[in-house]
Amino acid sequence: MKLYQSPTSPYVRMARATAILKGIADQIELLDARADQDAYEILNPLNKVPCLVTDNGEVLIESRLICQYLDELAGASLYLDGAARRKVLQREAIVHGILDAVVAQRMDTRKTDSTPSQWWQERQQRKIDIGLRQIERELAAYTDTATIVPILLCCMCHFTDRVTDLDWRKDYPGLAKWYEAYRNEPHMAATEVNA
Repeated sequence: MKLYQSPTSPYVRMARATAILKGIADQIELLDARADQDAYEILNPLNKVPCLVTDNGEVLIESRLICQYLDELAGASLYLDGAARRKVLQREAIVHGILDAVVAQRMDTRKTDSTPSQWWQERQQRKIDIGLRQIERELAAYTDTATIVPILLCCMCHFTDRVTDLDWRKDYPGLAKWYEAYRNEPHMAATEVNA
């Protein structure tokens, strides 16, 4: 398999950590998605990372889909079944939504042609705050079962630390305590990039 990536992407990290946890990381060749931009856009018209090309040539272009595929490939366990699966997918959506809001804020501040939009920043911050409050309230549901959710949550916390000044640890001490322990799990420690 080939995983097109950017090493600092939290979405790429989700896929890589999943592969390590499932014991199949050695089956994946990591490629720089930006090495040949034109070729990559043909492969992935959204021009986002990660993008996985399976051994049979199937192209998967979204981190959640890639994580599900890797889990299935190595004996499905991270997404559960039935009603429990829907709960996992709902929590996955919330964590992704928070991360997407952090990324949207970051992109807005990196614009060179205008100043960041206060309205946009506040809109994204509201999503972050509401999502983190829910996670703090329901922390055990997010972290106590060996599903995909702890991987995603750890990636989101780390990326938030890297690119924002948000002091989330003060407001969400349970999440902070969990994160400091979970980030040392082998599949997380092996994929942590601080550039």
